[in-house]
Parts: sequence; structure tokens; C-alpha cells
Amino acid sequence: MGELTTQAATRPLPAAGGTFGKTPLLHLLVYAFEKKLEGTMDVVSPDHRVASVLFVEGRPAKAHVSEPHSQLGQVLVELGYMTADVLDRTLAQLEDARGGGAQVLYGEFLLRKGLLDAVRVEAGFREQMTRRLRYVAAMPPETTYAYYEGFDGMRSIGVDSPRGVDPLPMLWTLLRERAPRPHVDAALARVADSSLRIAQTANLARLGLEAPERAAIELLRGRRLTVSEFSQLSGLAEDDARLLAYLLLVTKQVDVISASRSSARPSRPSSVPVATPASVIPASRSTPPSRPSSAPRTPVAAPASRHPPHTTPRPSTWPVSSKSLPPPADVLRGQPPPGLASELFDRWAAIVDRARTIDRCDYFIMLELAPDSTPKDAESAFVALAMKWHPDRLPSELLPLREPCTRIFARLSEAHATLSDEDKRARYMKLLADGSGSPEMQETIAKVVEATADFMKADVCFKRNDFVQAEALCRRAYAGDPTQADYLAMLAWLVSLKPENQTPEKTGVSIRMLDKAISLSEQCERAYFWRGMLLKRMGRIEAAYRDFREAVDLNPRNIDAVREMRLHNMRSGTRSRPTIPSAATGRPSAKHDEKSGLLDRFFKKS
Repeated sequence: MGELTTQAATRPLPAAGGTFGKTPLLHLLVYAFEKKLEGTMDVVSPDHRVASVLFVEGRPAKAHVSEPHSQLGQVLVELGYMTADVLDRTLAQLEDARGGGAQVLYGEFLLRKGLLDAVRVEAGFREQMTRRLRYVAAMPPETTYAYYEGFDGMRSIGVDSPRGVDPLPMLWTLLRERAPRPHVDAALARVADSSLRIAQTANLARLGLEAPERAAIELLRGRRLTVSEFSQLSGLAEDDARLLAYLLLVTKQVDVISASRSSARPSRPSSVPVATPASVIPASRSTPPSRPSSAPRTPVAAPASRHPPHTTPRPSTWPVSSKSLPPPADVLRGQPPPGLASELFDRWAAIVDRARTIDRCDYFIMLELAPDSTPKDAESAFVALAMKWHPDRLPSELLPLREPCTRIFARLSEAHATLSDEDKRARYMKLLADGSGSPEMQETIAKVVEATADFMKADVCFKRNDFVQAEALCRRAYAGDPTQADYLAMLAWLVSLKPENQTPEKTGVSIRMLDKAISLSEQCERAYFWRGMLLKRMGRIEAAYRDFREAVDLNPRNIDAVREMRLHNMRSGTRSRPTIPSAATGRPSAKHDEKSGLLDRFFKKS
């Protein structure tokens, strides 16, 4: 990617243009981010308001609006970083300095006076950027935009961030404040008969959603739902649920599985585009965006090629799980007793194998039926299988297998009760379309949903300082879904707060738990902050500082992390320096942090 051109004389022709009515700002932000665009976008509203956004590596790095809006000083006051009196005094001092011919920017002025540290100034800048983009997004559909590839049209305006601002966390706010309704309705209508499922490549943490939205999305992790079903089950207001589904679609966090071809690999078809390619793609990048590939669906474990897959989406009325059956006896892990006759030995092996695998089979496979079989066929099949699998029909030599045989028979009875009843069978056929018809998958979904609810309760208890109840709920949530970094991070912190766990050895245990949480998700802001606090407890000050910086990078509004960084800077007698991502890892480079001057990298004067 070439360097941005900054000379007005070489201003290129627009590489793309259009209106917000055809391509909303939200789509433009997503597209620029995906394609890592570098250039300037100018925006003009019908009432002649003007705005410009500079993109660097696809991230907004600078935003300017023609009307006074979200001035940095006012933003800093509203964030609680300084008082209104300080704002008035510093603005007057800055005006005097500029009257003397000095060209000083406000953020730079605050730093030179020692009134704020770089962390807070940068946090204010990011919040200012977010608010200005929200202002632009609220402009009417007739607003026009023009994109200039490789051109920096804002060199002499304000400051920019060397790393840019991640646009993904602001998209949900943009949607709720000013949703592009025609685009939302059209996109959801195109996938109305299809089902959604969280993509394996999804990075949901980057969307910056609150707990209710995160809990709703978890429903799509263990099963597939149509937009209508998702709206009913999400626990959100219907409009919020639809907007959330739209956000997942445009940011490609979900796979779309067509009901008419559910046996094929899931895809995210071009019928739900982020933006109209002809109106967005710069001339130098004229290749239309390719359809993203998706991972193959994970099949339910079953005998190979017994039945073709079903093709009807799952309804919201099907229960997730019934009460779990008791586990098979330990005898499943042992060998048949010596001296069994050949036919009894074979039957022993068949019972053990069936008990181990039956929970991963759907009801048709359990009853050895084809998917087009009738309820009468299910009745006949069950009667025949009951003769073989009823625990009361076990010979005395096989009585040690009575418990696993009872488990098998219970599953067969469950399958029979479902497939022999017209209504239950119709609901089950829809459930089966996404491969979630096995008891094992149903129980997994139930655990995930229950874990989400437990963690939400734990979070409420934590905020009320009811740490005992919070820990109990958090342990239960993590046991139900050990893939969630937030669950493990909170558990580690709650454990570390106990007086008996504040020794160096016990603190080390909690730090290792937080290490694991971060390995589950590098976007887990709480894990970085809490690990920083524990490292500080251990006297590892520099390592703690790095974690506090990570927390602030993920969430500039984390006041606790900002405060810890400020205390560190005051004690060390230094000002914090911004970092830039390493080219190899994409993470901040410590080497650059040591050598690069803040004013050279973060602020640009005309």
C-alpha cells in the first residue's frame, strides 16, 4: 500500500462516490475496514454541511465536520478527565498562545502544561472521532460522498491517530441511532427463509456489545435460527433483535444456511452485501469483493451415509433439552467377563458401543428409519427394537449392562414418542435441519444458554459487591461453557480477592487463570486489567503497566485502567507514549514505545 499523497495540486479524481441512501456510512466503514483502504472521504449533506474522514489501513484516523461538534475539550469534560473550569481556563490560555503566532493544538497544549497525560488525551480523541462519525451517519439519505484513494486531504486539520480507530465497536450505536431501514429490511428479507449460525471465523468481542446482546448472540453459537426465531428467543425487543441480526450479517459474523440447500456447505451469499460494489470500490481496486469462504458444517456423529440431510429450518418452539439421563455405568470402560459364549460376547460389545454413541445420533438413526418414513413406521420400528433393547430382556450373564441398556431404551422411547406423533415429528424435522437433533447437541445448547444466564447474574452480583454469590454463579457459568474468556477472567479475579488467596503463590494461580482467559480471547479487556492488578500486587510494575495499556486500548473508557496508567506515569516521572502495532504481530511494539516520541507520532501540526 503506497503512502498517502498530501499535495493539493495532485488531488486525484474521486475513485468512488454515491449517496448515503444507496450506501449508508455504516456500510462504507465496514467496507473500508475490510479492504484496508487508505484515502480521504468527503461528505456533503443537502443543507451544505461538510465532513471529511481520513482512512489509514482501513481505520478512521481523522474526522472533521464543518460545524462545531464534539470539540475535544468538551469531550474530555464529559468523560470526567477534567473540569469545566479547567476547560475554560485552558481555552483562554490557548487563544493567547495562538495570538502570539504559535500554532498549538489543544491536545498538545494540555500535554505541555502537564494537565493531562497522553492516555487520556488519546481516549478523548477516540471518543471525539466516534461522536463525529455518529454525527455524519445521521445525515439524510440524499447526502453525497466522494472517496479519494491514496490522498490525505486533511493534513492541516486537527490530529490523527497513528493506529486509527477500530470502527467495529461503534457500529451497533450507529445502527440503533440511525438505522438504514430500507437496507435492513431488504437484507433480512433476503435471508428470511434461511438460518443463521455463528461463523467459525467470528470475532464477536470486537463489536463492543453489552451483556444482553452478547447473551442473545450466544443462541446462534450452538444452533441455527432464522431471523424470526432469533427475534423471538433473543430476549431483546423485536426491533433490536432484527438490527442485531443485520449487524452480524454485514460484519460477516454469521454463516447463512439456505433452507433449500442445507446439505451444502454454509455460505454468506452476496445477496447480503456490505455495500454496492460499483458505488464503493475505488478504480484502483476494481475487483468486486469475493464471497467469503466458510468452514464446513460439523456433522453429527452417525453411521456414514445412512440418510440424506433434512432441509427445513428449525423453529423456535422446539425445547432445547430434556433432563439428562444418568451416565453409563463404569462397566462401559471395562472388558466383558471371561467365559462368555460367542453370541453373548458379541451382544455385550454391541450394547457397550450403542450406549457410547446413541447420544450423538438423531431419532431416525436411533430407530433405523429413513427420513421419509411415516409415524406408523416409527411405531413398528420401536416395537421391533424394544424386543432387543429392553433391559428386562437381558440374560443373566449380561446383567452388569443393565444401566447402559436402560439408557439405550430410554433414548429409543424418546425417539418413538417424537416420530410417532405428527406435531412433535413436524417440529423435530425443523430442528434436525441444522444437525442439532441429537440429545448430546441439545444438552450442549442447554448448557451454553444456562451458562450465559448464570454469568449475567454473576455480573449483577459482582457490581453489588456480593462476591460470594458472584463466584458461585461464575463457577457454574464457566463449568457450563469453558470457552468463554469473560467467565474465567471474572472467576480468577473473584478467587484472588479472598484474603487467603493473596499470597504470592495463590496470586500466581489467579494470574495463570487470567493468562488462560486471554488465550481464549485477546479482546477480553477485563482479563488484562485484572491481570495488571495482580501483577502490581506481585511487584511486577512494568508488566502491570503493559496490561493496563492493553485494557485502555480495548476500551478507552476504562477509567480504572486509565487511573492506574496515570499513577504509574506519576511515580516514574515519565509521560506515557503511544505504541503502534508490530508489523509481524499486529500488537503494540515495546521497541517503538521506547524510542518514538509522542509529539512526533501522535500529533501533526500544519
